[in-house]
Amino acid sequence: MYKAILFDLDNTLLDYSHSEVDAMKKTLRDHGIWEDEEAWWESFWPVFSQHNFRHWMDFVNKRGPHRTIQDVLISSFRDSLDADSARHERLTASYWDYFCNNCHFENGAQGVLDFARDRYKLGIISNGIGEAQRKRLAAGAISDLFHSVVVSDEVGIRKPRREIFDHALAELRLAPSDVLFVGDSLTDDYQGAANAGIDFCYYNREKMRLADSHRPKYKIDELQELLNYL
Repeated sequence: MYKAILFDLDNTLLDYSHSEVDAMKKTLRDHGIWEDEEAWWESFWPVFSQHNFRHWMDFVNKRGPHRTIQDVLISSFRDSLDADSARHERLTASYWDYFCNNCHFENGAQGVLDFARDRYKLGIISNGIGEAQRKRLAAGAISDLFHSVVVSDEVGIRKPRREIFDHALAELRLAPSDVLFVGDSLTDDYQGAANAGIDFCYYNREKMRLADSHRPKYKIDELQELLNYL
């Protein structure tokens, strides 16, 4: 019998992809760059996403000049839009504000939390930016549900390293055997839980076929299926 359920946040409890697209479209509309022309969006968004991923990975791996998430976004706008540096900074400020203050739940997430909130201690382990993750939890009115929220940039450790899981266990005052971790990433979540000796439930939101080497304790295609194991 588990005493706590730990969750990954992005694309497990919250729909990260929906949040970033929503924030970007609002930003571009506000600044008069985009007026709902789908052809323009379909050409812009893949280019921005590619640059943003590259700059984000440089930031995560401490390569290059980026010191903050704002640096990452400014560089991504610079590489994607023909505009002056001051406008890139304004776009970054708008986007970050929209992104941090909206919350789009994964299908089934609210029902799972409603079921689990009075039965287990709940926690989050996220590779992300603490400011954004905590504000998004607040925007979704679910901050108070969690006994532990551990975010990589606040503790200086990222999944799949065992230490970030140990941090959460220490806050919960529980042993690895007391906890189930739920996440959507095989590289960060599955491997991290294995490193920490914690049972793992793989949320297979993309319906991917698992390699024989991947053997999570549980596998679900929809979040509400988690209730079968609680």
